[in-house]
Amino acid sequence: MNRLLLSTVSFFVLLWSCAQSPDPAPVATADGLPALTPLQGECDFSTPLVPGIPGSPGHLIRSPRNPNGDSELSYLMRQMADDLEAARKAVAAGTRPAPLLPIHRRIRCSWPTKLDERNAQFDGMAQSYLAAVKTFDETPTQGAYNAIVQGCVSCHSVSCRGPLDRIDELVWR
Repeated sequence: MNRLLLSTVSFFVLLWSCAQSPDPAPVATADGLPALTPLQGECDFSTPLVPGIPGSPGHLIRSPRNPNGDSELSYLMRQMADDLEAARKAVAAGTRPAPLLPIHRRIRCSWPTKLDERNAQFDGMAQSYLAAVKTFDETPTQGAYNAIVQGCVSCHSVSCRGPLDRIDELVWR
């Protein structure tokens, strides 16, 4: 009986503490890199960015992929590409992939490499991208997957063209 009571109280304390911190700070993974966590609260273009977190100005995330360091948004986009590859493999294998939206929705409130690129044009493209992600999460098909990748192409054709070759590798042919 005491064990059940203790478990119940512990559960509610944990639940309460999660409700008190809407956006947990990234924690480190085994390799020391920040782990991206799903957002708990709403996040959009008007969400103020938190200074001093990994990926913010002066706090770039250094990794074997980019020893010079990534902004939070660049780091997120590398994770998004990895997530898309895993999702494609899962669907091709006949299994349901992990939902993408909980992590990918960070796109609207992550520190960009160039601060002036967090603007209304980027936010509109991010919203279109997230709509494609939501559709894929609901019905994971090859067409829905490629719509997500097309969202990446659309944005990177306007801004930060460097990753277009990498993005082309994501297309499910």
